[in-house]
Amino acid sequence: MTLQELTAAYGTFFNQGIRLEPYTIESVLDSNGQVLEMHVPDPRSVMTKESAYLIANMMEDVIQRGTGQAAKGMGRPLAGKTGTTNDFTDAWFVGGAPNLVTGVWVGFDEIRTLGDRESGARAALPIWMRYMKAALESLPVMPFTMPDGIVEVRIDPATGLLAPEGRIKAPSRCFSRGPSRRSTPK
Repeated sequence: MTLQELTAAYGTFFNQGIRLEPYTIESVLDSNGQVLEMHVPDPRSVMTKESAYLIANMMEDVIQRGTGQAAKGMGRPLAGKTGTTNDFTDAWFVGGAPNLVTGVWVGFDEIRTLGDRESGARAALPIWMRYMKAALESLPVMPFTMPDGIVEVRIDPATGLLAPEGRIKAPSRCFSRGPSRRSTPK
């Protein structure tokens, strides 16, 4: 799988299950400014909004509580995933916001180590953060939109069960209500 393919797949999660084929040229103009060729997006729904949101929400946790915490202070909702191959030969970070997704790969053309502990969080994430900080400057801050079919609850980390009422520090988790249970939970 190429970095472009992986980044496009992550974009589907952040775009509520709509897949857009990546492209590099928006349009071609002649010397008079007339459009000769123009990219026409072909959005395709490839998964439910609920499934896409649940995956994006898990990737938000990577930044809030996991290996991508260095990006936590960027001041907007972000989601992503670090990746590191055996023997530290490749380091990845793919992630973004609802309006921009970016992937970074660090490695060599031939299989050889990047160095001891050169993980996705250490080698790829800082590059991703520098790029995203500049790229997101001109874009509005957008939240990941929770679809109607999702329920958010607080889980007690000690027991793995629903947290007692008033336990504010318990992390929230999202679950799909499923297609047959569309009523509001009590």
